[in-house]
Amino acid sequence: MENQKKLFKGELMEEKLRQYFLNSGYYVSRAVKYSFEGNEITDIDLFLYGRVSSLSRDRINVDIKNKKSPKAFERILWAKGLQELLGFENAVVATTDKKEAVRKYGLRHNIIILDGNFLQKLSYDTDKRITEEELLAQFNKLKSFKDFRNQSWKTLYENSKSRLLSELDFSGYNSTLIYLKYFLNKCFDIQKKEISLRACYIIFSHSLIILDFILKDIAFLEPSLRKEMLGDGFKYGNLGKEGVNRTIEMAVQIASSNISVNEIKKSLENDEIEILKEFYSKAETTKNVFSWAKKFENLAFQKSITVPDLLDIDLKGALAVMLDFYKIDRRKFFNVYT
Repeated sequence: MENQKKLFKGELMEEKLRQYFLNSGYYVSRAVKYSFEGNEITDIDLFLYGRVSSLSRDRINVDIKNKKSPKAFERILWAKGLQELLGFENAVVATTDKKEAVRKYGLRHNIIILDGNFLQKLSYDTDKRITEEELLAQFNKLKSFKDFRNQSWKTLYENSKSRLLSELDFSGYNSTLIYLKYFLNKCFDIQKKEISLRACYIIFSHSLIILDFILKDIAFLEPSLRKEMLGDGFKYGNLGKEGVNRTIEMAVQIASSNISVNEIKKSLENDEIEILKEFYSKAETTKNVFSWAKKFENLAFQKSITVPDLLDIDLKGALAVMLDFYKIDRRKFFNVYT
């Protein structure tokens, strides 16, 4: 993929820090829009997600200011407020300011400070990964005219990133799967197959992060109960089976419809859900979901993209499960890239 433009000073620092946190073991998403009911509130420079243990996760908002007048105290206030609004576990402020008072103020409010001394030491390897700007430029060239009402692929990608901030639940997961299906099918378009594959890899990584956050609360349940809860979540979203049933019953009563409640409930039955339920309820799978998310993120940003048939066996298997779920022929899909 060709370089689109030279990075500005702030963009370059964000890429440097993204690389630093990726090397530290985090899943990292850059330039994530935070919105509420369609209203864009702000951008988060970096969103970090870490798997601390089987039971806990670490979500971190990173504010980066690479300026001569960074206003470090103001950024600490802003980052702390955003952390609390999002319910994250930690926040980081990266600033060119080197004053000891800034570090002390951050420490007092449990904000990690990466000061000018630290930022000066950061290196940046441009040989292996493309930048966020390069990926966005490619996505911005394409639109979904039918499925998503003329929205650009860039918008779909940014919407998917935003779910990592406030929709780490079944509804967020199910919404992301709609995007993944769209991009998997676009891989059969020969002219778009490379950029479609990048989109598949990054959207799949988003879905795995959401799923990993869900799994932390049910990982230690009995296998049968874990499977049941996953099945209900995949099928009914956040409301669960009981919540959806109540909603259907109420809607039928209000509408005085001739359609029975049982008919509507039966229409929700989906045998394909069994594929996801069986796969993601396995203990071995739950252990690997986070590492798969990081690997698929890395695949999406590789300068020379890896085709599906050359993926590591575990990644190829995880992708094949999604193809089966969508009833996309595995052999035809893999053959597109051979």
